[in-house]
Amino acid sequence: MIKIIFENDKEVFLEPSELNKPLLQISLDAGIPHIHACGGNARCSTCRVLIQDGDEHLLPRNEKETALAQKKGFPENVRLACQTKTTGDIVLRRLVIDEADRALASTFSDLISGIEKPVAILFSDIRGFTSFSENHLPYDVIHILNRYFYRMGDKVLKYGGTIDKYIGDGLMAIFGLEDPDPIRANLNAIRSALEMRSELENLNTYLQNHLGAEFEIGIGINYGTAILGKLGHPLSMSFTAIGDTVNSASRIETTTKKAGAKILISQKVYESVKDRIQKGRSFETKLKGKTGNYKVHEVLGTKNNCEGSVWQETGYRLWDKIDPTEAGAWLRMVFHAASIFSADGEWLGLEGSIRFPSILNDEFNRGVTKQIEAVIHLKEEMEKEGRANVPSLADMIALSGALALQKAGGPQVHILPGRRDSSYPSGRMLMPVDSPDVKDSLDYFSMMGFSVRDTVLLLGVHTLGWHSKGSFTDTPNIFNNHYFRDLLLDGGIRMLASDRALLGSEETKRMVMEYALNESLFFKDFQGLYQRLVEQKRLEES
Repeated sequence: MIKIIFENDKEVFLEPSELNKPLLQISLDAGIPHIHACGGNARCSTCRVLIQDGDEHLLPRNEKETALAQKKGFPENVRLACQTKTTGDIVLRRLVIDEADRALASTFSDLISGIEKPVAILFSDIRGFTSFSENHLPYDVIHILNRYFYRMGDKVLKYGGTIDKYIGDGLMAIFGLEDPDPIRANLNAIRSALEMRSELENLNTYLQNHLGAEFEIGIGINYGTAILGKLGHPLSMSFTAIGDTVNSASRIETTTKKAGAKILISQKVYESVKDRIQKGRSFETKLKGKTGNYKVHEVLGTKNNCEGSVWQETGYRLWDKIDPTEAGAWLRMVFHAASIFSADGEWLGLEGSIRFPSILNDEFNRGVTKQIEAVIHLKEEMEKEGRANVPSLADMIALSGALALQKAGGPQVHILPGRRDSSYPSGRMLMPVDSPDVKDSLDYFSMMGFSVRDTVLLLGVHTLGWHSKGSFTDTPNIFNNHYFRDLLLDGGIRMLASDRALLGSEETKRMVMEYALNESLFFKDFQGLYQRLVEQKRLEES
């Protein structure tokens, strides 16, 4: 006899011969009001259950369940009852109980929902901001806060952190969502905090000169397990972290004022990074809302061994060189560097030939000379420092474009090193012509092996930046789908002839409409295309 316990409902006993039915049918046969909006066809998730015991007896997810679980971001212990079968005793609980739950179920997306994960939490807060806001005009208060959050947030993003929320004049960030290594998560949070402190000095110079004021901030960092999920009203849900780890990080930040410290970390953080940081004072203190004393440590700086791989450090240094207002130029540099062809017309891909004077001084490169020279200078700088395994120029160009894309609000593209640079001028730059005939653009990009859709995506990068007559869109510093929207709304009146040509073909016009209506689709497709654009040479040679 097999026992299936539907927690808060009833226990069901079945003979082994009856186990050919999915859990939903077993539940319904037992008279349990198990919601199943789509009729048990794996098109919704209202029948989902939480497996509390006996998961080893469940059959693996089938194709239908796997697709929906990936879309909804379900952890392994959340299963679709309409698709799941068991071979033994299990304990489970229905997750959608009534109509209110049913309404919430439809709000779940592909973001992580309801899981526990060890992460580093950073809290920062401006001390005495209330008095500043009371003594300055509302415009100045909002302007300065936005300037502050922009610069502080940039340091969070630089080290792979996620900005969780802004709380008045406070900021909460999460580190370690993608990288499970606790040392890297904590070091990234600490390095971010130290650079936030340095950035504050620049902001205070601005404040003194224009408003006669200065800010002081406190930063607290804690590490531990947090509950990650989407919270809020169904029309305004946001991803966040909650739990004791988060609360303690907030309390540690509050303690910085009493301790007269700028950055404080918990004992857990200290234990993982103690040989890589410069520590100040250590002391025990009470944390508001917590019993007992907690040990915290002051951070003064980092040691040389806090750095990651050469590839990671290259990314950090490139990040600081990229001005978001020039993101379009950085991406344009990548496309120029990838537009290298041999004498017989073979596409050579991205391999660093752009550094040669015959190509570097080409008239097409006038708008990206600053970016090219910045990357060349960084490579030479790292080589003079005696660093081993300095990435190739092609690697740096590919990485800088991905970082520029991220800084402009676009999708994150993970770039790996491995491209080679030619030791002699190996090709010539061949750029597309600005033609009113879409066939010219299609013919050009087909020489690189790109399809019609790829061509539409590649021209879509014009959502960033400027041309000789002005900006392509009203948001030239933000990577979005406004390029496609504007093409449809006004026919691309401010754009180039090759952009407007996309409306002259039914096939390309249909794709323009798809991306104008679905920014997420544009991001997803562009992410894959960018990787193909910059990976070609590396993959061929590896």
